[in-house]
Amino acid sequence: MSQTKTIFDELKGVLIMKLLNTPMAQRLIEEKAEKKISKSHEDKPTKPIEQLHKATGQLIFSDTKKPLHNIELELWDRDIGTPNEYLAKGTTDKNGRFEIYYDPEKAGFKDAPDLELRVMDSRITFDANNQPIHTNRIAYIIKGGDNVTQKEYDFGTLTVPYWPYNPDSPFARILLIDPEDTPDDYAVGRKFQAYEAANNLVPIKAKHVIVNTRNPNEPNIAEIQAAYPPNLTIELDKKNPGYTRSDDYFVLRVLNGMNPCLLKRHKSNPNQFKMTFNWDTYEKDDTHDLHNVEAFFELKDGKLIPTAITIQTRYPDSIAPHSPLKDPVTYTPNDGEKWLQAKRIFRTNSLFAGEVIEHYSKAHVQMEQYAVAVFRNLRKNPVRLMLAPHLKSIININRRGDDLLVEPTIGLFITNGPLTYAGFLQMCKEVVGTYDWKSWKPRQPICEGHTYAKVANLYWQILTEYIDVFFQKHQQEIAQEWIEIRRLSDDLVEHSMAYQPIQGIMANTESDYDWYDKSELDKPDIPRTTINGTVKVLRPITVSDQPSPTDIDNLKECCRHIIFHTTLWHSWVNDSQTDEGGELAYNSLALRNGSFGDEKEPAIAPNSLEATNQLYIFSVLNGIKYGLILKNEDDDVPEELRTTLARYKKEFDDLGYNLGNIRTLINI
Repeated sequence: MSQTKTIFDELKGVLIMKLLNTPMAQRLIEEKAEKKISKSHEDKPTKPIEQLHKATGQLIFSDTKKPLHNIELELWDRDIGTPNEYLAKGTTDKNGRFEIYYDPEKAGFKDAPDLELRVMDSRITFDANNQPIHTNRIAYIIKGGDNVTQKEYDFGTLTVPYWPYNPDSPFARILLIDPEDTPDDYAVGRKFQAYEAANNLVPIKAKHVIVNTRNPNEPNIAEIQAAYPPNLTIELDKKNPGYTRSDDYFVLRVLNGMNPCLLKRHKSNPNQFKMTFNWDTYEKDDTHDLHNVEAFFELKDGKLIPTAITIQTRYPDSIAPHSPLKDPVTYTPNDGEKWLQAKRIFRTNSLFAGEVIEHYSKAHVQMEQYAVAVFRNLRKNPVRLMLAPHLKSIININRRGDDLLVEPTIGLFITNGPLTYAGFLQMCKEVVGTYDWKSWKPRQPICEGHTYAKVANLYWQILTEYIDVFFQKHQQEIAQEWIEIRRLSDDLVEHSMAYQPIQGIMANTESDYDWYDKSELDKPDIPRTTINGTVKVLRPITVSDQPSPTDIDNLKECCRHIIFHTTLWHSWVNDSQTDEGGELAYNSLALRNGSFGDEKEPAIAPNSLEATNQLYIFSVLNGIKYGLILKNEDDDVPEELRTTLARYKKEFDDLGYNLGNIRTLINI
């Protein structure tokens, strides 16, 4: 890209953000959102049924050819140059078939209708009295016959690209033919917050990129850092200089940071723990360092203390998987500056692994497969009321993330991280290929200071209580519409990845250590389903059209897994990104030129473009706070969840956690 084009694109981005934050642009955004909503129509019989005409047909999914069941339809008269005329509405049955009776005279005087069938997508919110409000949006339009006069018109069997799966993705993700026209969308309020956050940050990044384009040695790291808002570590060190580089803070972040590490415990000494990042099986790039790192800890008097960090560095040409490595070197708190540098190297490993495994794979990619299956299948079953608020918008943010975070040439995790795109994708596959809802629950605390584990278990308890209340309230309707759960389960299993045992960076290959808690890890002894010779990672919720008590328990368990990861888990890892990576001297996605050295050494730190991109993207991702459970900005969070959660405010306060920060959904 030429210097002129780079500068032009940055200035263009600044201008666009300025325009998007004007009152006129915001009015246009609101109007566009309103146009997507279809007004409700009442079908009042005007004639006896024998005098009406009938439209029939069958809808099937374009990708699987399975029936598109229980979906609302509207029949219209299609007119050119004049407003279309509404005729009638109907709903497909479990086989995707429909019959819609209509009065052809509604098309107008001496006007035989030109039929148009509209497939409607319904969303539900709640009013002040907790009564449901249905809002319809046109999902797909099918053109029927012109000047239809026959008493019965058959549309035939119609294929509808409704929430289709992407056959080219290794994951169960939606196929977006037009990325700008998705079956879902952000709330208008969320768009406004995003534009406001970006409007304050885009000019900073643009200035840095333009300066760097003119002079590759500028701006320096200090100038870049000073331009962005101070993060948690900077603010803490203002009050207590050096605190964030202390051993106490190091342990605090290992247990409770953006990547709350799942430690291993020594089999014969239960007070010895360690955390390992071993990258031997991945292809690294030729720009960044990628050391194997192990941090050792000891539990003394209820407090976890770091005792050593072992680092194994690579040779300059050790890029391919399983390349030769240098001998490991161990550092202890007695090693002064080397100990501080070793902790920094550990932090960069943890941040990168946290972004790839805990944030992108476990939250974004894993949860999209549930979103696609839920919106494809749940319409009448009340479980949709429970899950839809948490799964909406994820396909939109994941599509944005495809460009911003994981695109092979410009994505943050690829340009700033130490792996090639192939290595990055391999990591993601290893995570999603072993992660399932069955028997999952959060880890138990190791020690008094293990806040994340305490908060997670309290929240898990709340979700259990909430889901039990919800199922008791809706048990009859859930059972009555069980066919939707069966098809949800079938879609989840059929489109999930092939199962692979835990391997790569998540594997435990040691004989003297094992995971201290396996609650969040796969249980290989629980049977899985094989389809066309492939063992699938996701286990079925049900294999029956009628629920058994075990099926109901499975559904509860799956719902709890989904809600936990779309709310607390994603809130924890996403909203800690600037805390962890908002100070370049403290942390980054990777280091360079050996990694050892003073924090202020620019040759070790990310280069100027990587530095400003990291601070910019982390700040934007953390700056959008739209979509919180207790605020319920979109009026769609069930009252049972909000009231149950609010009852535990004191317990969260006692743990030092603000429950008002828990997001409803993954929209950032």
